[in-house]
Amino acid sequence: MEPIYRCRVCGAFTEDNMHCGSPTFLVLDPERRVRLSKLLSYILRHDPESVGLELDSEGWVEVEALVEAIRTRWRYKELYSWLQPLHVIAVTATDPKGRFELRNGAIRARYGHSRRLRITISYPEEKTLKILYHGTSMNCAERILKEGIKPMNRHFVHLTTSVDEACIVGSRHSKLNPVAIVVDAECVRKYGKIFRASPKVFLTKFVEPKCIVEVVKCSKISS
Repeated sequence: MEPIYRCRVCGAFTEDNMHCGSPTFLVLDPERRVRLSKLLSYILRHDPESVGLELDSEGWVEVEALVEAIRTRWRYKELYSWLQPLHVIAVTATDPKGRFELRNGAIRARYGHSRRLRITISYPEEKTLKILYHGTSMNCAERILKEGIKPMNRHFVHLTTSVDEACIVGSRHSKLNPVAIVVDAECVRKYGKIFRASPKVFLTKFVEPKCIVEVVKCSKISS
């Protein structure tokens, strides 16, 4: 992942060291960017209690409260003594999958919450896409072909328009045998709804086995 810079002229966050015709300044190096993004996902999606926070019913928490909680209550707080609200805002603004959202000084994860958190978010319905993809391992794919794609311990099944993104997700399940499941979106709509969580991520409650077109090994998919 690239470092995050900020433009000295317009204030925009960017991955380029030049913006508006002027040199930018470094906000986060790649290592800190990845580490912070993963921590934000963990806290905002799964375990706000790990830093003594409580999300509201739509998943929101104040950015300043989140930063203070990480700096003082996270079990590895010594690794985040440098953390400021600016860093959280920078990660949110540049996240390639649109995982986070900012509003009036508060932040939330757009999707991916554990079922136990009882978070309710209203998403726009998606009605036009024909094909979507789901990343997993070959072992899991064998079960999915029989049982369909289930949300498991989350509120929704996650789908994407990008084969590459599906393969990245699949590689988290298996480094050796990641696969992309090709899903007929029109078939899914016969049994439920598809929602847009971000420009790249789409959600549904369940994918019937009959809506699965094929399973493709990621090593055979061209980028």
